[in-house]
Amino acid sequence: MSSFAVNDGTGAVINYEIVRGIVPETVFFIHGNLASNRWWYPAQKVWEANSSGNNHQGALIYAEFRGCGLSSKPKQDSEVDLHRFADDFIALIRSLNLGPIHLVGHSTGGTIAALMLTKSPELFKKAILLDPVGAQGVKFDPRMIDAFEQMKVNKDVVAMVLGSTIYQNDSNSDFFKTVIVEDGFSGVKAIGHLVLKALDGFDVRAEVSMISNPVLVLHGEHDQLLDIEESKKLANLIKSATFRTISGQGHCANIEAPKLFVSLVEDFLF
Repeated sequence: MSSFAVNDGTGAVINYEIVRGIVPETVFFIHGNLASNRWWYPAQKVWEANSSGNNHQGALIYAEFRGCGLSSKPKQDSEVDLHRFADDFIALIRSLNLGPIHLVGHSTGGTIAALMLTKSPELFKKAILLDPVGAQGVKFDPRMIDAFEQMKVNKDVVAMVLGSTIYQNDSNSDFFKTVIVEDGFSGVKAIGHLVLKALDGFDVRAEVSMISNPVLVLHGEHDQLLDIEESKKLANLIKSATFRTISGQGHCANIEAPKLFVSLVEDFLF
């Protein structure tokens, strides 16, 4: 693991990881809200198994936005802003002297990825947006805000909320208990419902309509968290985008069906 100090006066530090030699081209991954780099590990295991005997030159790069994983906790609420998160990751990519590379974002990370394409399209080849928040953000029920407050002190509530986003979730699996729940508990204490607040009234339709990079928008058939119609609208806004429903999956195909997820990524990016 490595860290990148953001030069914006906030003292923010972004945690990132680089895994080399198991993919033919470099891909930058951005997780969703209350998640971490570890949400990509099931897919990484698939790539590791598939790469046996190959000498790939690309890398998987995972990065965590402020308040999640091992990235620094925001000192002010104003730091929890999707544009700021996008700028953080662009600065990180430039510091690594990378580009053009591929981009994959999940949920809130999908929206951050779309913003990155609008800000620095020259840094990227293709992008995949997995069950992204739509271009007009999303307004959550007030009960979700209440749930986030309860999550700060009760891991059982964390398990209930995050488990509901994973289709046919196995709540007894070690990965769910030690990764999903622990990451969520840490993240909710660091940023609480601030990401939800940042998405309320969020509107980047004009910006994303200017994206020219090839984009694949994926959305799970059984996603109960985000509306599939908003993903379709997002794909329609991007002139170079294709939309595809992931049959039999929910909001988190990278966790639910990592082999299928890897196949979809490889088919589009490589």
